[in-house]
Amino acid sequence: MAIRDDDRFACCNVRRSLLACASLVLLCPAVARAADYPSRIVTIIVPFPPGGSTDIQGRLIAKGLSERLGKPVIVENHAGAGGGVGSGYAARAAADGHTLLLAGSTLVIEQVLGTHFGFDPERDLVPVALLAEGPLILVATPTLGVKNVSALLALVRQKPGQLAYASFGAGSHGHLAGEMLKAAAHVDLVHVPYKGGAPALLAVVSGQVAVGIVSPITAMESIRAGKVVALAVTGSRRLPALPSVPTLAESGVSGFKLELWSAIFVPAKTPREIIARLSKEIIAVVHSAEVTRFIEDQGAFVDTSGPDEVSRRVKSDFASISRLVKAVNLRVDE
Repeated sequence: MAIRDDDRFACCNVRRSLLACASLVLLCPAVARAADYPSRIVTIIVPFPPGGSTDIQGRLIAKGLSERLGKPVIVENHAGAGGGVGSGYAARAAADGHTLLLAGSTLVIEQVLGTHFGFDPERDLVPVALLAEGPLILVATPTLGVKNVSALLALVRQKPGQLAYASFGAGSHGHLAGEMLKAAAHVDLVHVPYKGGAPALLAVVSGQVAVGIVSPITAMESIRAGKVVALAVTGSRRLPALPSVPTLAESGVSGFKLELWSAIFVPAKTPREIIARLSKEIIAVVHSAEVTRFIEDQGAFVDTSGPDEVSRRVKSDFASISRLVKAVNLRVDE
């Protein structure tokens, strides 16, 4: 029996319909996940101990995000290895949008130095939203008798290899900033790493080391109390909370710029629809008066952007920090 053209046309239509249905069936789980999200408690992993600025920032975001998502959002602290423990924990979580990671530029330097403890940040995590960025601050012990960067560098040149700077850990951004300063100014400072910003600052306050490179919030109270002298910030702009403190570039260290940023990440393979929803809600929370005020009080600037922009920032930072680490021969075993 001959098959008519209209029969062939009908068969093709049926085939196309079946293929379309099959495609919809394959898409349905992702659509359903996005529509039902969140279906339970959302956890923000903070890879540092409770009570620090990152922890407080995470709790403020959790509070606002809970209100916007209509589900409880909690913070879990998984401290250790400079953030590597918590970041690895988040990277290995289910990719369903119920586990978030509050991390930042530390992930990039860990990736450059190969100290990310069993996971690949680029492969295992994807960004959701940028939250803020800010500089570190160079402070000196008052007994050193210097009031600005020029005076510090002149003193270091008089005593090569005799003065030390404290950072909040080998391989940290404070360490990188110190080595950048040494290379740019052609001076010989000894690096002394501490386990965190607070002990590094205490070493400067007590005069155990000449200078320290720490976060502004770590040093703010001591600066205001006169326990340390603020010499310069490492970023491209002055801090509103310390308007008289210049940048290192303004202080004569040409082209110097090092800024840290914080962002929210999720495990790789999290559905894009969920990432888009989270990004929108998190950015709205960050721009609330309470969170903005907190970030600015920490000596940072609110600077939000979505997943694609953060991905570009991560790649750009990886390239620039890789060059810097190679140029200054940064080592984590110092």
